[in-house]
Amino acid sequence: MDYIKAAKNELDKVIFPTSTEIKQSFISVVVVVTVVTLFLSLVDLIMSGILKAVL
Repeated sequence: MDYIKAAKNELDKVIFPTSTEIKQSFISVVVVVTVVTLFLSLVDLIMSGILKAVL
């Protein structure tokens, strides 16, 4: 029983994000993933062009 009370007390200390913070984080993640995807696609395109030229 003490464990459950202690767990509840610790859970009361947790600060959950607001919906605005969640939206901002989601947008940030989407932007970063898009930028990294575009960068890796560009590197892949360049590398495949170089390999085609060499071979």
